[in-house]
Amino acid sequence: LVPVGAVRPLIANSVTESEIRRWLSAHGYFGQSAKLAEVELHAIQRPGWLQVFRFHGEIKSRDGHWQALFGVVRDDQRRGRPDIRIFPTHDQQQALLREWSDGLITHRRSK
Repeated sequence: LVPVGAVRPLIANSVTESEIRRWLSAHGYFGQSAKLAEVELHAIQRPGWLQVFRFHGEIKSRDGHWQALFGVVRDDQRRGRPDIRIFPTHDQQQALLREWSDGLITHRRSK
């Protein structure tokens, strides 16, 4: 895992980051103050309408507690708003990334 703010993503998307922040705000978190890291493309389907992103970060809930959370975004640009899921563990995130990326072209950054 890359610490929040340590490395700029290789393939990122500011529109996706805005969607994540909007989703967080609508689901009981302070989306604008979230410290997001690795909002990065994980998989894509040709011609590019369907994209899967991964992210993690420190996110503050409405009750004032900061949490480390891991997320996945599935964005099919032909269908409107993206599907966003967050998890308390990296393993849960990785399981959904495997599921949502099945059959897609995946990007694996060398660590």
